[in-house]
Amino acid sequence: MSHLKSILLLLLFALPFAARAQEETYTDQLKQKGTDGATVVVHQDAELEELINAGGRDVRDSVKVQNKKPAKTSGPHTKDNGYRVQIFMAGNTAQDKATVKSMARRFKTHFPAVNAYVYFTAPHWICTTGDFKTQQEAGVLLKQVRAAGFNSACVVRTKVNVFQQQ
Repeated sequence: MSHLKSILLLLLFALPFAARAQEETYTDQLKQKGTDGATVVVHQDAELEELINAGGRDVRDSVKVQNKKPAKTSGPHTKDNGYRVQIFMAGNTAQDKATVKSMARRFKTHFPAVNAYVYFTAPHWICTTGDFKTQQEAGVLLKQVRAAGFNSACVVRTKVNVFQQQ
């Protein structure tokens, strides 16, 4: 197995345990020596460290949603240019597809009101979330998603669903 896959698997298995240790940051836990003697070395900017570790607080508490009325996420819709938060991307095998679907289910446990989309764009299986008109709107969800442990999430420009308000 390649080193990249080993690190990815380590991260996927370490995320549930990271939430349990209140006194340590996520990157502190990564740096600890594993049972097999392996260690992870993290080189990053202080601002990135704070973003990853959410500054020791739950980012969801500091983010205010501007819309008072919840967005409609089902029913009649049209397609338009917009933004989504990509939470995971994998290769093109059946196992990769299953992994991406699993990440989508995990996302929905944290954010049940936000749509998650799993699709194949050669040569990758991809999971994106949300339907936003602006990059800033998607950025609000991005902060929440990263705080929930989806650290590789990013904002992507794509076609989005625009739902008809009733």
